[in-house]
Formats: sequence, C-alpha cells, structure tokens
Amino acid sequence: MTSAFLPSHRVIPVVPEPQPAKDAAPGAEMAEASAMAGKAASPAGIPDASRGTQQVAMPIRVLIADDHEIVRRGLYTVLSEQEDFEVVGQAGTGSMAITLAIQLQPDIIILDILLGASNGLDIAQQLQRGCPRTRIVILTGYSDEAHLFRAMRIGVHGYLQKSLPISELLPALRSVHSGERVISEPRAITQVLGEFERLTKEQERIRSGLTDLEIELVRLAAEGCSNKEIAARQFWSEVTVKRKMQDIYRKLSVTDRAQAVAEAMRMGLI
Repeated sequence: MTSAFLPSHRVIPVVPEPQPAKDAAPGAEMAEASAMAGKAASPAGIPDASRGTQQVAMPIRVLIADDHEIVRRGLYTVLSEQEDFEVVGQAGTGSMAITLAIQLQPDIIILDILLGASNGLDIAQQLQRGCPRTRIVILTGYSDEAHLFRAMRIGVHGYLQKSLPISELLPALRSVHSGERVISEPRAITQVLGEFERLTKEQERIRSGLTDLEIELVRLAAEGCSNKEIAARQFWSEVTVKRKMQDIYRKLSVTDRAQAVAEAMRMGLI
C-alpha cells in the first residue's frame, strides 16, 4: 500500500507495523454513542510527580461514523487494542456524526461515504466548518474518480479503502494525525496525479490566453505541418493560417513558429 499527499507534497511509504502480542480483549459490549460522548478525558498527559517532568503522550482521539454496526465494532476493537488510540464515540447516522463531532472535537473522524440516508462527503463539508481541527479520514469501498476527486476538493486528510489490512490502516491513521494526507491505493494516487496534471495544463492554457483551436494549430506546427498543410486540414486559406499564427506568437510573446512550439511544450500545452 502506498500513502501519498496531494500534489505539491512528497510521497511517503506507509510501512505495515508489526503487531505486538496482546492478551485477548475483554468481551464487554461496546458503549453506545451517547454513553461514549460523556466519557471522561484520559489523564495520560498529566505529569506524574514520581517520574519527574516526563509526560506520556495523549492518545489519538477517534470518532467512528459508519452505518454498519459490524464495521463500527471491528474498528472499535482494533483501535482499542492500541495504546495510542482512544475511541471517544460512534455514530451510525450523519446527524449523529455531526452532533458527536462538534461535542467531542476528536483528533480524527473515520467517515464512510454512505452513512444511512446521508452522504458522508456532505457531512465532511459540514465538519470542515464545525470541527476545523478534526482530521477527516474517508474509509470506503468506493474507488471511482467522482467520489475520490470530490473528497480531495473538500480537503479530507485521508482516503482509505475498507479492504486495507489492519497493519496498514493503523500507520495510515497515525500519519494523518501527524499532519500527512494519505491515499491508500496506487490506482487512486494515479487518478489524483492525472487530475492534477490536467488542471495544471488548463491553468497554463488560461494563463497563455490560447484557445483550444490555437493550441491545435501549434500542435500541427510541432508535427512539421506547413501553413499550406494546416490550411488544407482546416479548410482555410494560407492567409488565414498566417494571421492566426501571428495571434499565437503575440499571446506567447514569441516571434516565430519554432519559438511558439517550444513555449507551448514548456507550458505543457502540447
């Protein structure tokens, strides 16, 4: 599994962590969301006089929002076995997720895209306003571009697949808590980078002032087509081609065809 930031960040690997041997977790029932909302804060960060000034790091406080109880129970069990995680609440609906998130202000909220009658990405947008310090991790079975790109535009901190092994989920959540933005699948990373490239080219096209037709003319020039050949393809006169090429030179601040091709290539337009 590869973890990645959005473009402009470096790409880092998420290395699966070895699982320490632990005693079996007690078989107690999970607390309901309302009970967990009232759970007292952990005193782990309070200095112990017997240990001098040494402090124990506060656990990563997590809110789980998924409309499937089996998923919530599974995540609760996995995270509760880790010393550096604390599940502070669970929600099975979008409204409950918003209520608990605003009340608890968790470090991370693990959010499904389908959350009962609610869309998890709509919930994520609301949480960006109500809980600006909470890091949002989408945990979903969807891998299509539409959901992925919308999540990226919203500004979620992680986009993970439910098929992710536990040995990779835990370090991914820790990376998110430390400030990284994480995407779990190489295919999703490729999709994001491809969209970033497309948007970059579009921004360069807008900055250059060239129309799609003018970019096509530069592309034909780069292929070695003469004005006469371009005119034949476009059903224009050579005079029209020359005039349009002059417009291109002016917009790109160049003086000839070779310079226009070179500048368009530098800008990623062709």
